[in-house]
Order: sequence, then structure tokens, then C-alpha cells
Amino acid sequence: MKKLSRYFKGYLKETILGPLFKLLEAIFELLVPIIIAKIVDNTIPNSDKKQLYLMIALLFGLAAIGVVVAITAQYYSSKAAVGVTKEMTKDLFAKIMTLSKEDRDELTTSSLVTRLTSDCFQIQTGINQFLRLFLRAPIIVFGAIIMAFTISAKITIYFIAMVVLLFFIVFIMSRLLNPIFGQIRLATDRIVNLTREQIQGVRVIRAFGQVKAEEEHFEDHNNVYTNLQIKANNLSSLVTPLTYVVVNVTLIIVIYQGNLQVRNNLLSQGMLVALVNYLLQILTELLKMTMLVTSLNQSFISAKRINAVFDKPSEDISAPLTKVFSDHYSLVADGITFTYPTAAEPALSQINFNMRPGSFLGIIGGTGAGKSTVVELLNHLYVPQEGSLAIFQNNESPNTIKEWRSWIGLVPQKAELFQGTIRSNLVLGQEREISDSELWEALEIAQAADFVREKEGQLDEEVAAFGRNFSGGQRQRLTIARAVLEKRPFLILDDSTSALDYLTESRLLSAIKEKLGDTNLIMISQRTNSLKNADNILVLDKGKQVGFDHHDNLLASNSLYQSIHYSQHGEEVQNEG
Repeated sequence: MKKLSRYFKGYLKETILGPLFKLLEAIFELLVPIIIAKIVDNTIPNSDKKQLYLMIALLFGLAAIGVVVAITAQYYSSKAAVGVTKEMTKDLFAKIMTLSKEDRDELTTSSLVTRLTSDCFQIQTGINQFLRLFLRAPIIVFGAIIMAFTISAKITIYFIAMVVLLFFIVFIMSRLLNPIFGQIRLATDRIVNLTREQIQGVRVIRAFGQVKAEEEHFEDHNNVYTNLQIKANNLSSLVTPLTYVVVNVTLIIVIYQGNLQVRNNLLSQGMLVALVNYLLQILTELLKMTMLVTSLNQSFISAKRINAVFDKPSEDISAPLTKVFSDHYSLVADGITFTYPTAAEPALSQINFNMRPGSFLGIIGGTGAGKSTVVELLNHLYVPQEGSLAIFQNNESPNTIKEWRSWIGLVPQKAELFQGTIRSNLVLGQEREISDSELWEALEIAQAADFVREKEGQLDEEVAAFGRNFSGGQRQRLTIARAVLEKRPFLILDDSTSALDYLTESRLLSAIKEKLGDTNLIMISQRTNSLKNADNILVLDKGKQVGFDHHDNLLASNSLYQSIHYSQHGEEVQNEG
């Protein structure tokens, strides 16, 4: 919680004023039973109507002031809660963006989404209730006990015993509920993750007739979540009846003892009414305290989950890398082996390949061969556990991770466009001013200029979220244009021409070679026709390297490459000898 407490510094005024106004409200409420006692003991017996009207006016005045004070307290409490949560959520999002790929994988996307939304909202609720009740409830409870003590010390003993017993009940319930609330948070993560998977894969689910199976799968997870909520609610619901039982038993004792004292002229009827009012005030506040404790328990669990993210070290993209040099190559992979953190087997094992400056490297292989893992290593999102991977520009390797990534233009397998305009998507991440001529040049290289010119808004044409108002091929070409805009030393096309026809793809590769002749092109593709002009092709199979040569040699000698090629061209593999 210490890490989160810093967010209150900007809202100290609201954090102080909210509880103070609630304190004033509590003081006004504590005066009400005394005024009623005076009405019962003095005003009514003396038939003093003038004083009765004054007392009633005073009660209404206290009520009106109490409403104003309560609204003011609610305003400051809400402002502090919303402000603190806003700053915390902003920093949490920024922190998530700085986490390494391994840490994000460990925490999982669904859990991070839940922490950014549900957990932050739970903390906001807890802060709001805490600021409104943490001074008011104790002041009412202990203030009522003190006021009762001034009326009758003997009867006050029952008040104290009642409060101690109720605090004990709340303590026991909290110990029982905390583990359940933790399980509920984890169950929420699982449901968010499952929902995310099902929404992203809805077309596949429908295509394979798995809608019913996925509904049952979701129902199983939802039942677990529901049962945990029911268990928590059942335990929580015990607090209110237990509180009423304890308070009502105490009320019976107070009335009985008060009646004895009234008979013995040790207590007036008005004072007995005041004692009963104070008892009922304690009941109300203890019920609120129970609600507060339950909310704070959930907020505390959410705070621990958010702190767990803040505790993760940010990826240091400015940390120096080991400097290496090469006179002949722009990229060298020497015996790289990589295993994902939660995997049982390596995703890549003993991979060796290289590139000469300005050359074209192709990577091909079946599903699960390790192609995307190579891309993640090339982008320095992961570091191989064995072997070495180095890139070079002007014979020198980059000094930092930031510089490494600045040398690489990546077109991901899934075309990622953001809500905005074509212009805003193309200049994404650029720190300098980009001219229209540069944008059109990038679009020309990516074979996207023609369809952009047809748009009414051209460069300022609106782009819907995820590029939904463009076709798959158009989205791919726009993301390629974004990658080639900066003309970085390395360009990686991660199966990002799959939606293009052969003619458009051929024109794209020719334009890259012509306009970006010094760029090192790395292309991952499932189509041998796309890679036939590559200087070398890396062939992968189940994480292992089974070939590294140019198209003709691989077609003549590599069985896996042959099977891929001929399966696409309708020819049979010719067995030799």
C-alpha cells in the first residue's frame, strides 16, 4: 500500500476536508438525542409550546446543516477517490507499457486488463467509503458511548460490551472472507481471459461448430465465479443479523435496566430515550463499518494485485549491450536456443544463419516451426538462453535495446491499425515532422497509394478501430507503408503479405529493392513463390533448422522445402534414385 499512498499527495486538501465534514455531521447527530431528552423531560411536562417549537426548529436546523455538511463531505471524498484512482490508473497503464515481454506473459493480458479496470474501480470505491466513514463511524460509536456514560455509567458498560462483541464478529468475518475475495479476483481474471479468447476467435468457433462447447466452457468458469460470490455473500450476510441480534439483546437489557433506574429516580424518561437513540446510532454506524471493512478488504486485495505490477522492474531499454563488430554481415545468429518461460521444450534449438548487408533473407516453415519466435528475438523482445544474436550497421552492433529496436521496421503478422486517420497511423511513433511527400512515397512502395488516392479524405481519411473499414490486403499495405516510412536498416515482414495477390506482392518486393536498396529485408512467408528471389532461405521445422540456402538449392535437396513448394504448385515431389 506504500506505493499507492503517494497518489494522495496531490489530493491532501480533499483527503482532509472530506473526513472533517463527516466529523461535523457526526457531532450534529450526537446532539439530537440530548435535545429529544430535554423535550421529553422538560418541554412536554411543562406544556411549553414556545420552547417546543424552538426545539423542533433546532432539530430541523441541525438536519439541514447535516445535509449540507454531508453533501460537502461526499464531494471532497469522491473528488479524492476519483482523482487518486485516475492518477494510479494512468501510472499503472504506463508501467504495463514498460514491462518486458516475459513479465507481461507471466501476468497475462486478461489479468492486466482486470487490474486496470475492476481492481482500480474497487480501490476507488474503498477510498470513497473510507474517507466518508473512517472518522464518522468511530466518532459516532465512541461519541455515543461517551454521551451514554454521562447519562448512566452503569448502563454504558453494556454499550461497551456490545461494541467489543461486534468488533470481534467483524474481525472473524474478515479473516474468513479475505481468502475468498482473493479467489474471486483470480476467477475474474480467468473469465476475462476466456471471454477475450472467445471474442477474438468467434469466427473459428462458428466455423467449426463449437459454439455450444464454448458456451459450456464459459458456463463452467462462470459457475466457479458464481459459487465463490455466493459463498462470500453468504458469509457477509451473516454480519447484519448477528449485529441486530447483539444490538437488540443489548437494547432489551438497556430498557430493562433503564426502567429500574427510572423507577428509582436515578434516570429520567428523556435520558432513557436518549440512551436508546444512542444505541440505535451505534447500530447504524456498526452496520456501515461492516460494509466499510468488507469493501476495504476487497480494496486491499486489489491494491496488492496492482502493487505486484508496480513491483515488476521496468525494461531498461537504455542499458548498454555488449558491443560486437562484423566486417561481412548485417545479422548473425550463432547457435541460438530459446525456451518460453512456461514451456517444457525449446521453441528454437541451435539455430544458425546470417545476412550480408542489403540482402534478402526468407524464413519458412510449418505451423509451430518457430518463425514468430525468431521475429520476437530479432526485435529483442526476448533474449536467447543459449547462443548469440547480433545485428550490425556500418560494421557495428547497437549500443542499447532502444537503438536495436530503432534499427528495425516491423510489419506484424496481424495488421494493427488504430482509430484515427491514415496519416496518424502512418506517422505512429515518429518523433520528427513527416511531410506529405514522404507519406506518399511510403504508400507507393507499399502499393497502397492507388486505393488511398481513391478515398475522399486521402491521407486524412478516417480509420476505424482495428482498421475495420479497410480490407485485409489494404490493412496489410498500410502497415507496410508505416514500417518503410522511416527507412530503417532492417525491415521484417512477418507473413504480412498473405492477403496480397502474387502480382501486388511482386510489385511490393520490387519497390522495396529499388527504393530501399540498402535495407536488410527479412520476410517470413508460407509461400515459396514469395521467397524464390531471397538470397537465402531459413527452413524451420518444430523449432529446429532443417535448411539454409537459396531457393534453387533447397528445391533440389531439401525434402521439407520440396513438400511445401510442390503442395502449393500442384506438382509431385520427384524422388531421386
